[in-house]
Amino acid sequence: MPLKNRHVLIIDSNEAHLERLSSLISDEGFRVSTAPEGMKGMVKYYQDRPDLVLIDYQIGGMSGVECCRQIKALSNDIFVPVIMISTYLNDEEIKTCVEAGADDIIFRPFATAIFRSKVYSMFRIADLYSKLHQLTAERQNDEELAERLFSQVVEKGNIAKEHIQIFKRSAKTFSGDVQLTALCPNGDINVLLGDFTGHGLSSAIGAIPLADIFRVMTDKGYSPLEIIKQINRKMYQLLPTNMFLALSMVSLSIHEKMAYIWNAGMEEVFVFDGDSGELTTRVASFHPPLGIASNLLLDMKPKIVPIGKHDRIIMYSDGIVEARNRAGEFFGEQRLIDATKEGFVDKDVTGHIIAALEVFCEDLPQDDDISLMDINCDVSLYQKLSSFSPKVRDEVIEQQLEMSESDYWNWQMLLVGDKLAEINPIPILINQIQEIEGPGEQWHGLFTVLTELYVNALDHGVLKLDSSLKSSPEGFAKYFKEKERRMGDVGSGYIKIKIQHHSTDFGGVLSIMIIDSGSGFEFSPWVDADSDHELSRNQFSGRGIKLVRELCDRLSYHDNGSMVKATYPWYKSLNRV
Repeated sequence: MPLKNRHVLIIDSNEAHLERLSSLISDEGFRVSTAPEGMKGMVKYYQDRPDLVLIDYQIGGMSGVECCRQIKALSNDIFVPVIMISTYLNDEEIKTCVEAGADDIIFRPFATAIFRSKVYSMFRIADLYSKLHQLTAERQNDEELAERLFSQVVEKGNIAKEHIQIFKRSAKTFSGDVQLTALCPNGDINVLLGDFTGHGLSSAIGAIPLADIFRVMTDKGYSPLEIIKQINRKMYQLLPTNMFLALSMVSLSIHEKMAYIWNAGMEEVFVFDGDSGELTTRVASFHPPLGIASNLLLDMKPKIVPIGKHDRIIMYSDGIVEARNRAGEFFGEQRLIDATKEGFVDKDVTGHIIAALEVFCEDLPQDDDISLMDINCDVSLYQKLSSFSPKVRDEVIEQQLEMSESDYWNWQMLLVGDKLAEINPIPILINQIQEIEGPGEQWHGLFTVLTELYVNALDHGVLKLDSSLKSSPEGFAKYFKEKERRMGDVGSGYIKIKIQHHSTDFGGVLSIMIIDSGSGFEFSPWVDADSDHELSRNQFSGRGIKLVRELCDRLSYHDNGSMVKATYPWYKSLNRV
């Protein structure tokens, strides 16, 4: 606002003082309003909304200090400077003025130049406050828009929303809590609750990569432990040293009717018996939060809990149990447990917990992000999400044998010599399949299968590379350097890829065969169903074959490993909830 448009309110019971101050203000070109005592000054302030208020300490009626306090209260978020004027004030009176909100004090008699400089100084400060308020409002609007987009990116892929109840309420615009659910290729359900250090935008920086790792690896069939390992590595690389991620994760095994529970720095995970409503299992944190060290502790093993049809698993952040009431008491675990039990009676666990929390805290400001995940353990509710049940897989394979030639197509490619170094056939093959059968998420797993099988044929078959070179991170560099050297002299080596496709009512079955010119390689430790022990001792070798084994219905090696056959059933997209 231009200075000449400023409006000054003067509240003074001394007529001579009022006249002199009015003259000084008018001489500067400012508009002036006056009031002879405090209450009338409050009325004038409410009517005129001035840009500066001058108050005599000794005004009649309402005291100058109380008038200052009331004006500051009426100003709300707008900064209206108040200058107190007096002949003399002792230290205690000065302190009282400052506590009431006075921004400056002028003592009579004063020089005109000093008075002018004080007034202009207040206007400059008010302008800075106004700009700051505008920038803060703009930032708030930007943050709210960003948070909406942010939440859509992080949460849009969540499944089974009516069976896995999620409640969240952030302490600021951005929440440092992350709630994720995803469907595994075998039909299991992964549920993750994460809590980044602090709250607000800075605490949410890891949420998008966390969600991406969780969903991509779940979709590809990685085990929960492998997912947690990768999340830890990413958070270690991404987060600053003063931040970390507390995480709890539950994997519902649909076919085993078991819950595999991990807890790294979170509050206890509760498992309730749905028939009795009693708390049967508590899974406390057994590992430090993620992102602190580059690798997990070697003994990180899940708590395995049998689950019944009516059981519930409750995951929550510390924002719930550490919420305080006016007496400074914590909401605590026991109130949470009691509210959960009451929720079983009314068949609304989440509603009872949040209602109990609201009553306890009343209208006090929220100190931390609040998150709650209520998991219904009735596995039959989740079976319709997946087309990967054993029954369906068997039906798909049986139908393959009954298909006529009209439901069949094949595709093949032969790469020889230098073409092995020049062409990556996998994207070409995936593109051909999508051209024929249409795009879809079912091809993500196929891409992984084809890539792993082809790379094994090239590396270990044609190039005769030894996977033991990759026994350490440093060995990878040596491995790829040696691969690059050998690719320069492939000679008459070749790889043949053949794909056969049979359509089914569920989608189709792809029979994959890859033959290479090599003499074979050692594959049996990774193809055997009980190879997990070997994998745990060598984290850099065999993972590809293990993953292919999980993604495919059948996997077999022949001719000492120079020929591999795999059967990959794919399924039409189902409506997911």
